Amino acid sequence: MITVLLTCFNRAEKTEHCIRSIVEGNPGLSFSFVLLDDASTDRTMQMLEQLQRDGIDIMILHGDGNSFWAGGMRKAIAYAKENTKSEFYLLVNDDVDFEKGAVEQLLAEYGEVSEGGKTQTALVGPTCNRAGEFTYGGIRYDRGIHYTAVTPEMNDRSCDTFNMNCLLLGGELFKANANFDPCYIHGLADFDYGLDMKRRNILLWVASFYVGKCEKNSEKGTWMDRSLPRRVRLKKKASPKGAPFRQWFHFLRKNFGAKTALLHGFTPYIRIIAGR
Repeated sequence: MITVLLTCFNRAEKTEHCIRSIVEGNPGLSFSFVLLDDASTDRTMQMLEQLQRDGIDIMILHGDGNSFWAGGMRKAIAYAKENTKSEFYLLVNDDVDFEKGAVEQLLAEYGEVSEGGKTQTALVGPTCNRAGEFTYGGIRYDRGIHYTAVTPEMNDRSCDTFNMNCLLLGGELFKANANFDPCYIHGLADFDYGLDMKRRNILLWVASFYVGKCEKNSEKGTWMDRSLPRRVRLKKKASPKGAPFRQWFHFLRKNFGAKTALLHGFTPYIRIIAGR
């Protein structure tokens, strides 16, 4: 049994495709889903109820529209830790279109990397775009807070943390991990989660293949969009889906120390003011 955790909001087609690609693409495995729907106003609920009628085991949790990604995953993780018992947990983003057999292949590779479960391991499933180029997965810090991607083509695929578009954990490790830090509303929670495991000497390893397609999020319309006026960028940066100062400073101080937080906490503002 594999318990899959995800959160969704107003993208019914992508959410359905993600769930079906997992279930139908890995017929030899048994899945249950814990999903937080953050008060979607499209046809998401009708779609999820249809999946239930189709025999897919989905526990639907309900948000109030203000959970965002980190909050939704936090609630799904809390429910799963309290109410489920599975050999494996798969934490995913609902915009991943999984390749056929990807989860079966992940499990096989997990057995190899973890030496049959002897080594506590977090296995990261990297994703690529339609052109086959890396988009999300493991990352390795090379200097300060600057990092590079760890891709399936590398020989050394150990990493320091990850984008949680696809992460496979053994049941014991999932239960032992703390939940997402409550400071995070939308982003940074996955990086923080991975860095916490790294500090505890958990092996973080990137799979040797792309588990599915997932396009890179565009910077257009975000606080990093240089075509927008500075005041608009500042407003977007302060929004939950931006990079609110408190969360960014907390992330830096917690994971890199107070000196780094003071040095880089204001960098995004300098970037905006400079038009970069």
